[in-house]
Amino acid sequence: VLIAGSGAVGASSILLDGSARTLEYDGHGALSAGASSRLLVDYSEPWRSHILDYLFLPNFGANLHLIKVEIGGDAQSTDGTETSHMHSINPLMISCDEGYEFWLLAEAKARNPDILTYALSWGAPGWVGNGTYYSSQGIDYHIKFMECVRDVYNITLDYMGIWNERPWGTPAWVKQYRAAMDEAGFTETKLVIPDGWLSAPLVSDLQTDHEFRQAIDVVGLHYPCNHPAPEIIDMGLKYWSSEDYSTVGDWAGAGCWGRLFNQNFLRMNMTSTIAWSLIWSVLPGLPYYGNGLMYAYEPWSNYYTVNFPIWTSAHTCQFTAPGWVYLAAGNVTQQQSTDGVSSAMGSGYLPGGGSFVTLVPPTIDPSPALGENTVATAGGGDFSIVIEKLEGDCLRCKGAPTSPETVTFQLSGGLGGYPDGAIKLQSLQMFCTNSTEPFLHYPNVTVKTDGSFQVEMQPDSICTVSSIVGSQRGKHPDPPASTPFPYSYSTNFSDYNEISKQPLYFSDQGGSFVVTGQNGIILEQVAYQPPGKNQWAGNPSPTTIIGDSTWYNVLTKASIMFPSLTYKAYSPVLYAGICNNVPAHGWTLSGKNETPAGVCLLVQRPDHSTSGQWMVVVNVPSSGALIQHQEPIDVPFDQTIQLSLNATATGFVATVNTASVENASCSDCSRYGGSGYVALTSGWNAAAYTSFSAQAVPPPQPQKDSWVQTLSVAGSTRRNDFAGAVGGVIHVIGQQDVHVLALGRYYGHGSGGGAHQLSIFQPYTDKTIASAQVNGTGQTVDALGFIYAELPATVALQAGKKYYFTSLEVNQGDFFFGEGGDNPRVTTTANLELLDSVYYFQDAWHEIAGPNQMYGPLNLLIE
Repeated sequence: VLIAGSGAVGASSILLDGSARTLEYDGHGALSAGASSRLLVDYSEPWRSHILDYLFLPNFGANLHLIKVEIGGDAQSTDGTETSHMHSINPLMISCDEGYEFWLLAEAKARNPDILTYALSWGAPGWVGNGTYYSSQGIDYHIKFMECVRDVYNITLDYMGIWNERPWGTPAWVKQYRAAMDEAGFTETKLVIPDGWLSAPLVSDLQTDHEFRQAIDVVGLHYPCNHPAPEIIDMGLKYWSSEDYSTVGDWAGAGCWGRLFNQNFLRMNMTSTIAWSLIWSVLPGLPYYGNGLMYAYEPWSNYYTVNFPIWTSAHTCQFTAPGWVYLAAGNVTQQQSTDGVSSAMGSGYLPGGGSFVTLVPPTIDPSPALGENTVATAGGGDFSIVIEKLEGDCLRCKGAPTSPETVTFQLSGGLGGYPDGAIKLQSLQMFCTNSTEPFLHYPNVTVKTDGSFQVEMQPDSICTVSSIVGSQRGKHPDPPASTPFPYSYSTNFSDYNEISKQPLYFSDQGGSFVVTGQNGIILEQVAYQPPGKNQWAGNPSPTTIIGDSTWYNVLTKASIMFPSLTYKAYSPVLYAGICNNVPAHGWTLSGKNETPAGVCLLVQRPDHSTSGQWMVVVNVPSSGALIQHQEPIDVPFDQTIQLSLNATATGFVATVNTASVENASCSDCSRYGGSGYVALTSGWNAAAYTSFSAQAVPPPQPQKDSWVQTLSVAGSTRRNDFAGAVGGVIHVIGQQDVHVLALGRYYGHGSGGGAHQLSIFQPYTDKTIASAQVNGTGQTVDALGFIYAELPATVALQAGKKYYFTSLEVNQGDFFFGEGGDNPRVTTTANLELLDSVYYFQDAWHEIAGPNQMYGPLNLLIE
């Protein structure tokens, strides 16, 4: 129970003064960059539209107020490269229809025409300024991107950055950039600087160079946590957290995200906070898994998850709009009674931990983007209060414990028509979220005749109280079930994504691979020069991966071709080929201009002439070097070559045009576990691919044994009158860990068929060890009556440790069994005993003595 008066131990009284207006709210949002959204565009309809609705549709999900995107630069930017709009200096070859960021901006605008837009480069192609980012070509390159967005997609960007987390240049260059933007018609587009970390020289230049300061609108920091800079506000500039969060999208991440909205304002007067990333839509196994507001990384199955950060976003974004105004911050003192109130204010910290922030519309007019207002007073009385006691840690900003607290608010200064408006507000909407229930609409809060009302807050929760109506927890039909990447996959690239011009499910890690219509439908590597000094991170040679980082013993085939323009390429060695056993972390943030760290079959030539000797090369990773096997081959330009490679932990077989190249053992292959993605790769030269296939061996499945051996529900009460977690206390016996593969709930005896969150916790710390959602709809129970949800990875329960294993039940929902000492009885495997029953009520765990008994009942599948 999130709001329960019996749990409140502190009391605070706060006078909210509607006249205490301060800084303008600029809108919270999220960032698509570092290839974090790569797979989203490959989802099928309607699932892709459903995902976008949860992110952008007003009054449905997160309702984000701002979207920030990477300007692709054919350069590694965290989990891949994003394709550039200008692969070369040729102004006739500008590509406004490649990649997915243009599309994403358009989809966000289609759902919310008022959403703010923002773009920033991580890297740029090497031809830009011949490796000099801060050059006149660098300015023209960015203007051309803005023109693509405006002229093709009818969107004028609201904000442009300079260079992500890199030196911001000079005042002279920034002023030149600003003048070029104005000349090109982008007078309304504002500049953000530095998109990294605040430095004393930047502050000094802003203070001493008036023209430079006039060119800038926003100072945006990354992961500032607690970096107040009143001098920025004093200069009339906006102060933002222009990248933040970077935290797994579980409940702890949701707590981090919701807390940042409030506390970035309270600590630093920051009026916008932007999350990396918008959505985690990356091939499994790549770095920073799960750093997104929601997950969509299986376009082949169309499975996705709507995570709690979506709903902590909604607590602010569904009840406000950019242009609203923060009420001033002040100090709250804890009151032993509600006789007195604190000094007039609108935002602040709570004595029991957590904070509150109040926002009001900019004028007395209703805000059409938020629906019909519930009050219309002469003084303009609408407002929204976001109250949080969230405890989850952020990547660079730790949370803290909070305590229950009753908060009394007193409206004044025209809020809700108090104290003397012609119409006075009598009730307020309230939505709350905690770790078990997202964005729940509670009964309206009653406002007393004196303009006061109470909210009782529990630890690690967030509530919004507002005069605005129309908010909701939107719901689309559940997506299909999760499945691993297909173990057999083939394409001739005719099934490419027409939106992004990229082949389905491939993820570029260097260079840029685009489907073109030249010479029929083919996949081409179109980045002919490395980023060089314009890079953001280390870059491998052009490489695009597919599959899964756990694949092993893969047979990979591809048809490749060298277009006749290859001799114009940048690479000292022309090559193209295929690779197996490519590791997940081989290049991210530290890669070099070299082939991937896998077993690669390449066709190459060491010069750019049209008559040099072509070679077939097999590269095998070894300690500190590559073992190479070479054979000469005749390779005409513009003709296909058939490659085949089968690499395992002990050897490989490679063929070119059906002729065997090498058949050798290679103990060094096991250094990479004999597993990894498969890849297409080339030098910084034109290379084309007309077909591709991969056949992986499914990994051996672990033997799944039922933890519960026998079960009896005879004499147990069948009930659905309780809301909360129920289950049992389990204990690992002996010296060996127990490895859990799946969590199960009993669905026998007409229990129902709904979804339930199953979790294993550490007692006293409530640290989640494993969690999964089981759904009984359309599923068949096993011989004991259980239905299971498989875990994404095996979870180890440590020897000698005790755990709580529970199912989250809903009042008047599905039935479960158990009442007092009459709980279902089970026998279990010898190495994991059932000590007692357990349930969670009134903010505490309650253990009911009785071995081999539990509420539910529940089950585990173990190795």
